[in-house]
Amino acid sequence: MMNETILNGVLEEFAKLAAIPRPSKHEAQVSNYLKKFFEERGLKVVQDDFKNIIAEVPATNGKENSPLTILQAHMDMVCVAEAGYAFEPTKDPIKLIRGEKFLEAEGTSLGADDGIGVAEILWLVKNLDSFSHGRLRIIFTTDEEEGMGGAFGLDKKFFDDADYLINCDSEKFGEIVAGSAGCVHMTFWRELHYVRPDTKLGTNMKIKIGGLRGGHSGEEISSGRINAIKVAVQVMRTITRRGKIRLASFGGGRAFNVIPSEAEMIIATDLSAEEVHGICEEVVRRFKNVFGATDPNLKIEAQVVKRPDKVLHAKDYEFLSNVISLIHSGVYLMSTEEPAQVLASANLGAVRMNDKIVELKIFPRGNADELLEDLIEGFEQAARLCSFESKSSEPVPAWIFNPDNKLLKLAEKIFTEQNNFAPEVKTLHVGVETSFFAKKNPKLDIISIGTTNENIHSPNERLRLDTVAPHVKFIIGLLEKISG
Repeated sequence: MMNETILNGVLEEFAKLAAIPRPSKHEAQVSNYLKKFFEERGLKVVQDDFKNIIAEVPATNGKENSPLTILQAHMDMVCVAEAGYAFEPTKDPIKLIRGEKFLEAEGTSLGADDGIGVAEILWLVKNLDSFSHGRLRIIFTTDEEEGMGGAFGLDKKFFDDADYLINCDSEKFGEIVAGSAGCVHMTFWRELHYVRPDTKLGTNMKIKIGGLRGGHSGEEISSGRINAIKVAVQVMRTITRRGKIRLASFGGGRAFNVIPSEAEMIIATDLSAEEVHGICEEVVRRFKNVFGATDPNLKIEAQVVKRPDKVLHAKDYEFLSNVISLIHSGVYLMSTEEPAQVLASANLGAVRMNDKIVELKIFPRGNADELLEDLIEGFEQAARLCSFESKSSEPVPAWIFNPDNKLLKLAEKIFTEQNNFAPEVKTLHVGVETSFFAKKNPKLDIISIGTTNENIHSPNERLRLDTVAPHVKFIIGLLEKISG
């Protein structure tokens, strides 16, 4: 089949998904759509209590005794928009822009992570007569981006009788992922107490941090990208060393797994506006001295505002600034065997503050369960030292590389034959749903593959179009070989 035919068919399925709002934890509509898709084709389909979709596809005639293979992707997406772009993630569709080389979205994240994986699988189901295959089980999961609740909740029975699982959620064509990090969503919170601002704190300013690249907190954590929340605290700390400061409001970041590119605060201080401007310029210089080559566009804007009605009690400000300072956001440990491989990291993804509480979202990762356990223990201790409460999601276990993975060896061979170059086999420093699947059936041979998706989890996300058809053909080659 021609590449253009495959590409157009897959993009047609993707456009239907993009029209359905599907942020994490709001997947009912897209789950119902997928359930109907399989029902209309007379296939047995289950929609479980987590809104996961599990569909059974019979084998090509004569291939009924072939190994059972699972094709899997997740239906939810990270929904973020450019500053000032009107977008309601639970209501608005994604507006697609198709160029010559890339598919992008107007003002928002694209959702190719992992909508393109879902769309490819849907296209394959619509074109089953064009290739031979054994028994297939299609699994579309929910909540991958904000806790992997769908993968965690899947019944073990859907994996017990399977031999192979092909996850379609990798982000670079030409890579085959065969291991990944464990991770956990951690939330810190503390009740707040407010007082009226001291009249001696006569300078009131709104300070905005922006111009940063942000990005995925697993794939980009070692790339030298600046965390806007850490910049904001550096401004606070510098003011504190030279005068007094009280905090009226503070917020930054968007999600656990996105490096914060923006933060904003309103302060009252006894320093002059000129002194605050000077401090902002000094902090920009300090960060650019370290990160100027990798995140060169840091900006801090400060403007005088009217006096706030209330500010944080000094003790609350101290605890908040201390806990953010204690949490290192970035790499904790690199591999000694593979110099580019991150083994442990954490991302301070968001701070939210209202009249009652302040809440921090932290996302540690470890390529061994023991590394993740150490990070969790350390962060919980930091929370206690600063009088914060803490809670954690169910940890995602690490997916440990298996050198005897038969599916991996088969995939390397077929990819090389189809593309005339060998794929790169990788262990990722991100949490992948396959960790749960490997735990449910340790005998399952698993790989993760995908198209090339750039700048995921950001408004600059884009799909490289020339990788779609080759990726579909790669899946077909795998299925045909397995059924043979």
